[in-house]
Amino acid sequence: MEDGGLIRDFAILIATAGIAGFIFHLLRLPLLLGYILSGLVIGPHLFFSQYIQNYDILHQFGELGVIFLMFYIGLEFNLDKLRRTLGPCLLAVIFQTVWMMFVGILSAKFLGWSGLNGLFLGALMAISSTMMTIPILKEQGALNAHFAQLSVGILILEDFVAILLLVVLSGISMSGFFEWKAVEQVIFLVGVFVVMVFVIGRFFGAKISTLLEKMSSPELLVLVAVGLALFLGELAEKMHFSAELGAFLAGSILSQSVIAHKIEEATESLRSIFCAIFFVAIGMLIDPVRISEHWCAIIFISFLATAAQVFVCWFGLYLSGEEPKTSFYASIYKAQIGEFSFVIAALGNSLGVTDPSLMTLAVGISICTIVFSSLLRKYIDPLYGILQRMVPKAVSSMGNFYGNFLRLAKMKVEKMTLLQEAKGFILHLIWYFLMLVGLMSLASYVSYLVRSNTFSVLSGYEMPTIIGIWGLSAFIIMPIFVGVVKNIGSVISLILDKIFSSVDGIEHQDDSRSIRVIRHVILSIVLLFFGIIFVSVSSNYLPTGYPLTVFALLSIGQGIFGWRELLKSNSRFERMFRETFIAEVHEKDDEYRNAVLQKARERYPWSVQIKNYRLPRNSIHVGKKISGLQLRESTKATIVAVSRSGYTCYSPSPDAILFPDDQLLLIGEAEQIEAAVKFLGTESGEAVHLSGRVEFAIDNYCITPTSEFLGKTIAATGIRSRFGVNIAGIQRGGEKITTPAASMVLEKDDILILTGPKHAVEKLKELELTPAL
Repeated sequence: MEDGGLIRDFAILIATAGIAGFIFHLLRLPLLLGYILSGLVIGPHLFFSQYIQNYDILHQFGELGVIFLMFYIGLEFNLDKLRRTLGPCLLAVIFQTVWMMFVGILSAKFLGWSGLNGLFLGALMAISSTMMTIPILKEQGALNAHFAQLSVGILILEDFVAILLLVVLSGISMSGFFEWKAVEQVIFLVGVFVVMVFVIGRFFGAKISTLLEKMSSPELLVLVAVGLALFLGELAEKMHFSAELGAFLAGSILSQSVIAHKIEEATESLRSIFCAIFFVAIGMLIDPVRISEHWCAIIFISFLATAAQVFVCWFGLYLSGEEPKTSFYASIYKAQIGEFSFVIAALGNSLGVTDPSLMTLAVGISICTIVFSSLLRKYIDPLYGILQRMVPKAVSSMGNFYGNFLRLAKMKVEKMTLLQEAKGFILHLIWYFLMLVGLMSLASYVSYLVRSNTFSVLSGYEMPTIIGIWGLSAFIIMPIFVGVVKNIGSVISLILDKIFSSVDGIEHQDDSRSIRVIRHVILSIVLLFFGIIFVSVSSNYLPTGYPLTVFALLSIGQGIFGWRELLKSNSRFERMFRETFIAEVHEKDDEYRNAVLQKARERYPWSVQIKNYRLPRNSIHVGKKISGLQLRESTKATIVAVSRSGYTCYSPSPDAILFPDDQLLLIGEAEQIEAAVKFLGTESGEAVHLSGRVEFAIDNYCITPTSEFLGKTIAATGIRSRFGVNIAGIQRGGEKITTPAASMVLEKDDILILTGPKHAVEKLKELELTPAL
């Protein structure tokens, strides 16, 4: 490399990308296509000139674009949203992976390739391009829409699938057999890695973010954020995972911190530059001569891959209960292959088991699917309308029946109190199990480093050091083991309570003692099975000789003589994690909510009022049902409470009948209330007040990105049935909706006008502020 050659290469690359981006922006075409075209222009294949000398280095810098993008996705990551979309996304990913492998094998026969080539081709078509999808969603301001959350959820799961595919394809290439054991091991180790990094990172991340907030140094903010992303990326690589997974976890650790938005703003320029470099590097891979030799196969397979991805993902999401249009949008926006596909093609070439032209096909298919998906996005609404009209009525009726069936099944499951109560304990149990294995593997790895003389300062003291490592591990692991015992015991107690709650005469002391004996017997049996599973899984990490003896004696000793202290330690651990997590969510949500409310007040002032009104005895509306008044349709005002004989009914039923002298509480703007008073009759001058038994409240509330109600219809939120609170109005930007329909879907930054008993409104807001752990 010549002196200054790398700087010159960077100058050429950035300048060319900037010019192409400017031109494509003027033409209103995707900037990413412009970056790819600029890579083709300065690459070695189009003009056969060496504009760029350091291709390998620039490709490595391009990988930083993927890392920064996954870090950004992690910053936008919301655990509660992923929990709500995990089922639909998982089903879609399973369908897509299986079907694309099938398409790959069929395409291989079309090309005259072997079945192994087909598996590699199917694998590279099964992974969509995060680098294409996320920037497009962000550019269109749709990243927080429900369909976008589904697309992002699928992309995250696809990264895990890519890791599995690399393991599976390597195993088949080397041995010729599908190794289930290797797949199970990778799934388990990925789970352990994610849980360990997430839990440990939450503790340290909260401390670091608080410290950086106090220091107010933009330079340190960028250095720490980038350093964390690169460190966890490298750690993931060392564990034979992907750097992208590590970067995503780094972002998710900081996602609920008070400085998340500052980190996002501070790293925006880095992400933009390195993402541009990534796409320019893809353009450099394009060899027009080789692609022209396979143009027919590339177009055919690209069309097949795009159509298959859209249909299969849509089908998986729809089967899981998502709306057809939402599923269609989510599928269209991710229907292009990208960065991981090149990794899979490179693996096949490095193992010498695939056709040399596989990489050429991968690049060509990637470009074609990007073009196809861009066209689909441009005409997405007309295309959906055409497809909807093409569906036979019988199929549409069957689809409606299936949707109603899923909603009914979901309601039934939600009413299964035992399942709902036990779910939290079971999730905690899984987390604790993975943490135990993670800590064991960490202790084993550190012991290995000591034995291999990695730390020269410990030379001659290897055995005492290893004994100390496992002794310390025993003190760390036992409180977590106590958490396992506690959660298993809670699940057993729930089951026994449900069994014996319907049996008469259980209150007797002897019977209660018998139930406790049964509980302890069942707990002992379950713990025995748990211990067998744990030892079989972690046997590779357990020490031998003196370290094992010390570890076992300290663990047993703590269990016998310090059980109560272990319980207290476990409770402190859970409380610390929960308080750290909730405090960050509260602070971030409060800041976000207040900013949105202040912005709405300044730009779109909305004067909502309430008025007490007594229905005159001679009113023509006496004896009518509230629904029969059509008050909303006529005046836009709403009756939110009815007081009669000293009793106040909040959230009155539409079928409630109005009586003479009923005290009505009206809500709306001044003109709407005035119109309602005229509509209901002549206003009385009597000073009649609502019952003082329950204090009435009117409050506004903002739907944040972490809200439980985001993406749901008003009816589906159950706000009225669960809390006795009415949504009297919704402010959506400059639009003021005074009569929101029950079918209206709540969107991010919607401001709800809540009315009802003060304690009910406060209860609703408190619940909304508490995230699901």
